[in-house]
Amino acid sequence: MENRIRKYEKFITEQLEKKTKSKDLWQYHQEMVADFQHERLVHLLIMLFFIFITLAVTAANCVLSIITPMDFWCFFIPMYILNLLLIILSIAYVKHYYFLENHIQKLYDLTEKFLKK
Repeated sequence: MENRIRKYEKFITEQLEKKTKSKDLWQYHQEMVADFQHERLVHLLIMLFFIFITLAVTAANCVLSIITPMDFWCFFIPMYILNLLLIILSIAYVKHYYFLENHIQKLYDLTEKFLKK
């Protein structure tokens, strides 16, 4: 998705520099922005889901650590590994969503330039 957005930004920027203006290009631009907005919404929902699951597993680890005697610490290792994996995955989703959000904002700026010309 990141490559697709970068390629599209490059394409539309080149078209704006050439001062190409047509209804077909405008329609194509609107469709692409709508597609990217949909992608952004989907990734927002996925990111929030993984963050919620990560917080739930972290809370479960904290509660189980408090109520379980230390003699059974070896049973917590899979939960800690799961928690670590979820944290890493959540960080990756936040990074990807940050990229999507910033580049959608750039596309909005390009839309304004398109309309001004």
